[in-house]
Amino acid sequence: VSGLDTAADRPAMTAASGALRALVALACVHGAALQALYPDNGVLTKLDSKGWEAMQADLQHVWVVEFYADWCGHCKQFASAYQKAAASLAPFVKFGAVNADVSPDIMAAQGVNGYPTVKIYLPEVTTNPYTGKRAKEALSYDGPRTAKGLVDFVTRNAPNHVVPVTSEDKLAALKADGAPHLREAPAEAHARRAVLITAKTDTSLMLKSLALALRGRMAVGEAKRLSDEGYAATLAAELGVDSFPALIVLPGREDGEGDAHGADEATAAPAEVYGGQMKYEPLMAFLAERAGPPPAQTAESGPGASGAGSKRTARNLDGVELIDGAGFAAMVEEDEFAWVIAFEEGALAEGADDTDDAARVPGLARLAAQVRGMANVGLVNASEASGAQLAAQLGVDVFPALRVLPYGAGLKTAAAAVTAADAAAARKAVGDSLPAQGVELLNMGSMDPFMARSAQPPGAAGATAPLAACILFSDKRDPPALYKALSLHFSGVFDFGMVPAADAATLSRFQLDRVPSLLCLYAQKPPSAEGAVEMAGAKFDEAAHGKMSFATLGMFLSGLAEQRGGPGWHTRVRSPSSSGGAGGGAGGGARSGGGKADDTTVHELTSKTADDLCSASGGLCAIALLDGDRSPEATAAREGHLTTLGGLALRRRGDPSVRLSWLDATCQDHIPAAFEISDADLPTLLVIAPSKGRYAKLMGTFTVEGMSRFINAVVAGRASTMPTDGLPALDASLDCDTALRGAAKAAALEAEGGEEDMGDIMAEILEEERERQAALEAELAAQAAAAGGSASSGDKAGAASKSKEEMTELERLEAELEDCGAHDLLCQARRDKQLQAIEKRRRLEEQIAEAKKKQKKKKKKAKKASSGA
Repeated sequence: VSGLDTAADRPAMTAASGALRALVALACVHGAALQALYPDNGVLTKLDSKGWEAMQADLQHVWVVEFYADWCGHCKQFASAYQKAAASLAPFVKFGAVNADVSPDIMAAQGVNGYPTVKIYLPEVTTNPYTGKRAKEALSYDGPRTAKGLVDFVTRNAPNHVVPVTSEDKLAALKADGAPHLREAPAEAHARRAVLITAKTDTSLMLKSLALALRGRMAVGEAKRLSDEGYAATLAAELGVDSFPALIVLPGREDGEGDAHGADEATAAPAEVYGGQMKYEPLMAFLAERAGPPPAQTAESGPGASGAGSKRTARNLDGVELIDGAGFAAMVEEDEFAWVIAFEEGALAEGADDTDDAARVPGLARLAAQVRGMANVGLVNASEASGAQLAAQLGVDVFPALRVLPYGAGLKTAAAAVTAADAAAARKAVGDSLPAQGVELLNMGSMDPFMARSAQPPGAAGATAPLAACILFSDKRDPPALYKALSLHFSGVFDFGMVPAADAATLSRFQLDRVPSLLCLYAQKPPSAEGAVEMAGAKFDEAAHGKMSFATLGMFLSGLAEQRGGPGWHTRVRSPSSSGGAGGGAGGGARSGGGKADDTTVHELTSKTADDLCSASGGLCAIALLDGDRSPEATAAREGHLTTLGGLALRRRGDPSVRLSWLDATCQDHIPAAFEISDADLPTLLVIAPSKGRYAKLMGTFTVEGMSRFINAVVAGRASTMPTDGLPALDASLDCDTALRGAAKAAALEAEGGEEDMGDIMAEILEEERERQAALEAELAAQAAAAGGSASSGDKAGAASKSKEEMTELERLEAELEDCGAHDLLCQARRDKQLQAIEKRRRLEEQIAEAKKKQKKKKKKAKKASSGA
């Protein structure tokens, strides 16, 4: 966005007078003396254009990047905290900084309009819906400008590719299949598996970063002694491991003899136990020597590539979907978006150039780029049976041929298809099919009411109010196809108007000097008593944003939408049915937008909604299993996951074959259990085909791109699936706002069995506590030995009035609470988790005590009734 105004410079405007200025200002003001904010060889990397490309190509690390300027006062205040966070998370997470004055092109491409701006770049490549380019997915950090706030956010959002090992079957599966990221890896990557046996209850950031760095090279698993019902202790005993944490490398598919699925092989074959320091660098060096080769980057997966998942071939088919009969039914038939379909015979992907081949439609990739945002482009091989049938269905009998299936529901038929002689005719047919209802034609009399109605201040019309009123000043008399497409993609986000045949007086009023010009206006304060509204404006500037195109205008508007509406702005997108026919498919995703006229809200799966969201007659259902715990930390994480699901829903609006929902998996915990999913696996995406009795699950990644690719693989039959009896019935009696979860629920259910069972329950709890104590003491002893016998938290506990053997679980947790220095952010993060564990244990013991009290009262009442009888 080219500019934001300041309160001091912003003029007033009344709806009646329409007096307005488009202001250009930045969030910080230049200072007189400029001194480099960050050293060249500090704890973070200063990124120029070359460094930025290297960061985008690094798919083995999470990157945190700050956009700053040396003259920015807010940046100077934040610099110390940013460097502190970088030092705390090194070497697990990489930190970078982009000087916007040195690299304004990077700033503009990332939609940055104020400093400091911090984005977290996950190692998942996604397709930009406006440019078609592939790049890393970015999360915007909007939390406090403190080191701790940033560390917590990064730690919470770090991807987890660690495979839980909780049973012999899980170990056998790890040895046989590895992890999802090894699906297309070479045999060397399957030769060995790494398993960490630990006494900790949470997967550490170090282990997550190791698994990420080894993605595509080696599967990394984890067995937790305190949370896997004893299997880790059994595994450790079988492997001869008696100190923790312990890292063991086991044979995979190639090493050892016998069936990789055999439970005995993991323990009978030699296992290599790591004997070095439990630090990132030596661990990485040890594992890298035993892992497969680094995965080769392909045009499909690498950053910078164009297209919607099309692999680079000799013939350029970037942005072109290869379609057969099944693909037409799944992607095109019910899609509201326009499609251009090319029909050819023969090998579609061979040959370096298709411009001189009479058997082909020339320049399909170029056509796909030209109609991006307005239509999708597909290619059908009519030599194949399904392709020939599809050609006959659409009335095509001469090849090569182009057919345009116009925008609108129910128009992907032979009767509605438009024959296009060439690419230019196809572009015109696409543009003519786009509805113009989303663009209001303005004149001098209607302009002020349009701005007054559309440019509402915050809260004036609730969450449905548009974020801004955008006006195109043009020399044309009808809305151009490009502007109609933008109004469809951003329906419900902005109101769109157009001043046709704009004269010099109109341009002068808005301080514009040329046509076409695009200006988006919004109010930041309620009207004054006199009715004056202070307006701010953002103008599309070709010098800053590039020549007008769907890519540049889409980036400009999405940047303004995020600035005005936050990261969840896409949830405002309306379908045509909810916007009076003026809306349309929203942008987002490899297919450049499009979609069925339906709501993009991701609904919760409950007993009342289950039939609508996941029934045998409705195709595939994709269910995001989330932790529904009502604690502040879990709630914040869940809201972030729901925002991601909103982006996935927007991405897949044109696919009616998959229904998306989310489930409170820690409340309705029998559902994940039926698919062998534990609390530690959350969040997980579960895709069920009820009519076929099959399911697939995606664990370890929860990004729009990753989930969309997984769903595509399931639809295309490329993902491995397992049999199921279907989705179990949801428990309608559960109140998830008050429901017990996890250990608390298990203890309470057991307590209901009666007073006579309470002793056994408490004995089991005490036994668990003794196992926890033994494991923690062993780990502390190993750490003390490695540190030369230095004092540990175990020494502090031993000096207490009670020995650890005499302590309850709650007392042990309290005794082991870490004392952290003011600058040790990772220690503070661990302490926060310890405090949460203490509070959770306290609630559990209170619930057990309450259950015992109720049972005692119930037994007493029954005894009294019996004696009375």
